[in-house]
Formats: sequence, structure tokens, C-alpha cells
Amino acid sequence: MARTAVYRLEDQIGFLLRKAHQRATGIFQTLIGDGAITPTQYAALVKLSEAGPLSQNHLGRLTAMDPATIQGVIRRLVQRRLIQRRPDPGDKRRARLALSRAGAAL
Repeated sequence: MARTAVYRLEDQIGFLLRKAHQRATGIFQTLIGDGAITPTQYAALVKLSEAGPLSQNHLGRLTAMDPATIQGVIRRLVQRRLIQRRPDPGDKRRARLALSRAGAAL
């Protein structure tokens, strides 16, 4: 008689990845301060620090964020004055995002 494999949630890669993500987020919040900034916002700031001014679209691609997510992240970072929108010298229809002094200080 064939044995049927038992499905155990604890053995599933998706479950283990979610637990690892929760742990990493908890460590991040402990180090940065709960509510100060999210890991997603921090990723955008770090990428701007590494790459310099970028379009919103390019920043989203570099940080693996879909357009709706990066739009919200950018809106909150602009509101907190951690990044600035500047006209793109090569294309006046587009804005480039850059770290503000406060954003660079993080």
C-alpha cells in the first residue's frame, strides 16, 4: 500500500521564508526603532545612497518593488523630507529622486 506524504506547514518553504522575514523585520525594528522607518523605505534610501539620483521607475526596479508599492514608499519618504524630487535635466517630464540631508544622515 502506498504511503501518502503528510503535509506539514512547518516544512514548507513559503512558511519558513515568512518566518525568516518576520524575524528580520523584528531585528530591523529593534535596531532602527519601531515605527521610525520601514525596511522597505530603508531599502529605497540605501539604493539612492548607492546609485545617486534615480527615476521612480528605476528605483522601483532596483529595489524589486512594483509601481504601486514604490509610489507609496516615495510619497511617505518625500512627506518625511528624507528624499527630494528634482527635475530630470535630460527629460523635463520626469522627476529624479535624491536623498535629502536628513535621508543621507540615516
